[in-house]
Amino acid sequence: MDCTYCPEPGADVCVRVHVTSSGSGLSVYAHEECAAERGVPVLYRVLPEAVAQ
Repeated sequence: MDCTYCPEPGADVCVRVHVTSSGSGLSVYAHEECAAERGVPVLYRVLPEAVAQ
């Protein structure tokens, strides 16, 4: 996922959800550090995928 605040990939938190006219939500992602530098609260953290055993 791309970060909303910088060009680096690997965003790890969601900072906003935009609701579309159809009622579905589009999440906006960022790096936790980038959000913190801007005083943007984190809605939720993206968890790494489970490792197949």
